[in-house]
Amino acid sequence: MLIRRIPRGEPFAVSRSHCETCQTKLGARDLAPILSWLVQKGRCRHCGANVDPQHLYVELAAFLPPLSALAGYAALHRADPLGLWSMDPVTFWFDCVLGWVLLALAWIDVICFRLPDVLTLPLLIVGLLEAVLSGDVDAAGDRALAAALGWAGLLLLGVAYRRLRGRIGLGGGDAKLLGVGGAWVGCSHLSLVLLLASCFGLLAALGGIFRGGRVSATMMLPFGPSLAAAIWIVRLAL
Repeated sequence: MLIRRIPRGEPFAVSRSHCETCQTKLGARDLAPILSWLVQKGRCRHCGANVDPQHLYVELAAFLPPLSALAGYAALHRADPLGLWSMDPVTFWFDCVLGWVLLALAWIDVICFRLPDVLTLPLLIVGLLEAVLSGDVDAAGDRALAAALGWAGLLLLGVAYRRLRGRIGLGGGDAKLLGVGGAWVGCSHLSLVLLLASCFGLLAALGGIFRGGRVSATMMLPFGPSLAAAIWIVRLAL
């Protein structure tokens, strides 16, 4: 819903799900992830119109955050197989929320080169809230500082690039997303997030070349997906 509606400027907080063709309000039987798509063969139950397969792709991708969170925790406790069962459920659900929102942000950035504040800023606040709820005052302060450094650092870099080259190189949303990374991983891991994101961005550019595309100095590539992937990987490795 977020990925479909935010790029179009449509309301998502209070508006019910509906068929994009006939506008009929959808019930629970129409919204079961993956199952509804399979049962209805990718068509609206009311008007028979084809449903964009993007819905199915996003629903499948949404399984990755919880599965990778469990896999990451199991890897950290591979010497103690029973350690997985002692996993803090609060931390697990915080990680899932992070993964799901990063997924939405990355997908939206690919669609329209935009990282909407309505997702980025709440995610930053939730990361700081998790640190506060942990009861570790030092960790909370460290994450707040990392959020400020990440946001301000990338913002200043973008301003400097614009002054030197006369065009936008980094959007304000990218700076905010790095701030989100700081709020979730802290100062000591912020540089690793930026390094990984830069490597992923470079690989994306090289991938465009190998697929036969032309990459120039003025070509726009979304940096949000690279940042999102880096934040998620570093978070799981903590």
